[in-house]
Amino acid sequence: MIQRRLVEPLVLLVTVFLGAASAAECSEAPTKLDSVTLAMREMRVISTLLDDQRRIQGTYPRADGKLHPLREVLAPGIAWCAPVTVNDFWGHPIWYRANGETHQLISYGSDGIPDQDYAQQGLYSGRYAPIVESPVATGDLVLSGGRFVRRPFTGRAREMATINSINAIYQAAASFAVDYNHYPGSTSSFSPVTQLMTELVPIYISDLPTLDGWGRPLLYSNIRGMLRLVSFGEDGQPDRQYYPDAVCGIDDPDGPSTKEGGDTVQACGVFTNWPRGTEP
Repeated sequence: MIQRRLVEPLVLLVTVFLGAASAAECSEAPTKLDSVTLAMREMRVISTLLDDQRRIQGTYPRADGKLHPLREVLAPGIAWCAPVTVNDFWGHPIWYRANGETHQLISYGSDGIPDQDYAQQGLYSGRYAPIVESPVATGDLVLSGGRFVRRPFTGRAREMATINSINAIYQAAASFAVDYNHYPGSTSSFSPVTQLMTELVPIYISDLPTLDGWGRPLLYSNIRGMLRLVSFGEDGQPDRQYYPDAVCGIDDPDGPSTKEGGDTVQACGVFTNWPRGTEP
């Protein structure tokens, strides 16, 4: 494993792992995805970058537990879809804080007003934190340790847990790919993500999620560098036929399941299917 490298090449690699679809999202997303979805996607990219910086340099930037505007932490001018580097989708500052173990990103939502006094709260990993699904469309978005623990959605706890688990696995797989130039694992059919533990734990993730929100195994496939992560939802049966060898961003169906509690599918870091009412 490569122990040290410049942060600038890392930034480019992280953006590459979002796949060719990322470039298309910059121009097409406003007509396909809502503002909350776009804000969450930007925050996930930043979270992945911060995790890699900690792994390479041994610490998060400004790991003092205090809230800082993200613009004070990340250098401007990175070639992502603006304003991903320092502001949320609505142009408000993204806030950041970290300690020696985890980090947190906060958007104050479309109204730019915090729902809580986050500076007075403890900073903990989001893995075991309850998901707060605000019924208010202008609510805050809080990403703790790569997992959204607060977001403006309602009544989808199991679906949200599944989406968060898939995101955590992909972030670890993307970090692995920075070091080895390929995603972990190799299988031509959907197999349990437990097969990835040897390659990912503990260097890239300390506690790999293995079950979806209904307690069923999360699945993956990796054929010719096309990584897919899958949950077959509440009933454990696929809503449609999925092809592990489909080209990411081209052959995948795009959009929500026809039912609540439906399938969740992520292809090369981009969700192509999700339960109705829980657009990731």
